[in-house]
Amino acid sequence: MEKTFGKRTRVTAQQRREDILAAAITEFSEKGLYGASTVTIAERADISHPNLFRLFPTKKELFIASIERVLERIKRKMIATGKNHPEAPLQAMAESWNQLLVQREELLILLQGYAACHDPQIRQVIRRASIEIFLQIENLPTVTTERAHFFYAEGMFRMLAAAMDLAELAVEDEAARRLLGY
Repeated sequence: MEKTFGKRTRVTAQQRREDILAAAITEFSEKGLYGASTVTIAERADISHPNLFRLFPTKKELFIASIERVLERIKRKMIATGKNHPEAPLQAMAESWNQLLVQREELLILLQGYAACHDPQIRQVIRRASIEIFLQIENLPTVTTERAHFFYAEGMFRMLAAAMDLAELAVEDEAARRLLGY
């Protein structure tokens, strides 16, 4: 809910959080936890630097919140797709995953999250989300543990291939086509 005072429009703390998270996902996806600038994030979110830290007390907390936001979107879209197609959940989820891979920022921030797993808090977030996603895949109709494991591993490979733009390379490179299974 926006409130207007004179010429300036004020937004709720929740909307500010959303703006900050969107800006943070962009910045962290490009530069990672240590290379990202909270000043740049604040500028992108059109918020003062001190106000950024009122909503997210540390840069690491903002990084974790950004990763959690992306993981939640992936779970919501991909798992929901699998549940809506009980006759062939993995095929439907693979198509959903391929659509998600086009969203480069979200793909890259996940990779930044994996790269930052040396930090125990970040590692805990990534572990928890990975296990939750795997269990949700495994619990879909017709999906065995073995099929869930293969699907998860193939999804990770597809994420790495997308990060490297292997599909673009595969247009002219036979080895890249074989690697991708084309």
